[in-house]
Amino acid sequence: MLRYFFLIFAVIALSRPLEAASSYAGEFLALGTGARSLALGSAYVAVVDDATAGYWNSAALSNLKQRQLHLMHAERFSGLVKNDFFALGLPQKWVDGLSLSLIRVGVDDIEFTELQDPGRPLGPNNRPVVASTVNSADYALYLSGGHRLSDRLSLGTSLKLIYRDVASFSGQGIGLDLGLRYHLNAAIVLAANIRDVTTTPIVWDNDTTDRIQPSVLLGVAYTTQIAGGRATAAFASRTGGDATDESGATPLNAGVEYWYGNLALRAGMEDSRQAFGLGLRPHKRITLDIAYLNHDELESTYRFSAGFHF
Repeated sequence: MLRYFFLIFAVIALSRPLEAASSYAGEFLALGTGARSLALGSAYVAVVDDATAGYWNSAALSNLKQRQLHLMHAERFSGLVKNDFFALGLPQKWVDGLSLSLIRVGVDDIEFTELQDPGRPLGPNNRPVVASTVNSADYALYLSGGHRLSDRLSLGTSLKLIYRDVASFSGQGIGLDLGLRYHLNAAIVLAANIRDVTTTPIVWDNDTTDRIQPSVLLGVAYTTQIAGGRATAAFASRTGGDATDESGATPLNAGVEYWYGNLALRAGMEDSRQAFGLGLRPHKRITLDIAYLNHDELESTYRFSAGFHF
């Protein structure tokens, strides 16, 4: 009976009514995880086949063949925002695959200033000085499982625990994501990840509550052999929540990947922003990835991640 725990939990959660939600309450969860996925323009919901599946699509955990550890680190906007990710994936008999994932997005040492003499106006002899510093950090812990219902269909779910800390305020929340993965044939995969199906509440210690709106991430991936290597084309789109681009349209993500031997070349597009990346397999148990994410208005960034199979 334990093997059906995640499926039963998902059905119960879906039976609850949706509540009103707050805009942008869960934006830190939309940054993505893993350099490979980001180099593909985040068109990863139908491609994911590693320990990051707890975030992207928990149904893919049903295909884990061995234990995996995934690590990612990124520093955005000249190092002001630090983004770290950890995931451990474990194949299991009773539920096919489990994972434990942790996301942290933080800004450290935010400076608050005041005038040297608050009673006098700003001037050459009365300059601002640092009065105090505070930190801000968001954490999300994912407990995920995937189960294969047939050779083609897999289901999964992720229970996520959220903790947010902003200066002297803190908030906690709990949410649920549901994943689906269907192999149409040997080359085509269809997938969906339903996030925050019960409208995830974030309860703050100042007696206020934010709510993360439900959203659906849909995707398709096509894989074929070309010129002695393996090529994958992927498309994805998110609807619901606050998933719109600057024109108000539902965004479309796209990515291509080509593996030849132990080297992968990647390119992607997310909300009209370009992404590029490389993958390297220096050892059969180690994968290294780097992604370059272009941004028209903000500083472009790099993401680095590593995967270990054991």
